[in-house]
Amino acid sequence: MAHDKRYVAQKRQRRRRKAAKSKVKAFEAGKFAFDKLPKLAKELHHRKVKAAKRTA
Repeated sequence: MAHDKRYVAQKRQRRRRKAAKSKVKAFEAGKFAFDKLPKLAKELHHRKVKAAKRTA
């Protein structure tokens, strides 16, 4: 039972992450304003920029 609950929660989180990643892509393409992004998408974008700074 616990495995099933964890699997369902994991699926839900994966869906949220996938949607947020697509919003970040849309933002980078200029189709979204930064203030209109959901919180998770803002966090993903921040991590992406931070990682790019680290490698450059």
